[in-house]
Amino acid sequence: MKKYNSFKEIDKDLKILKLKTQISKQKANIDLVYIRRAFSFTNIIAEFISYFGQKAVYAKIGTQILRKFGL
Repeated sequence: MKKYNSFKEIDKDLKILKLKTQISKQKANIDLVYIRRAFSFTNIIAEFISYFGQKAVYAKIGTQILRKFGL
């Protein structure tokens, strides 16, 4: 446990703790914004379209390669 020699030291540490608390709250708010964006309806739909579109492209490329090798 820290021992303080003056009220000035106590005030300084209290200000530092208050600022750290505010920084943590801001970080939590920023994280919440990113989570909301990640789980937004439009983002989820875009991810599904991208996923299935990519699968379709891979399937098309795969069938063309198999045709070239005569399989």
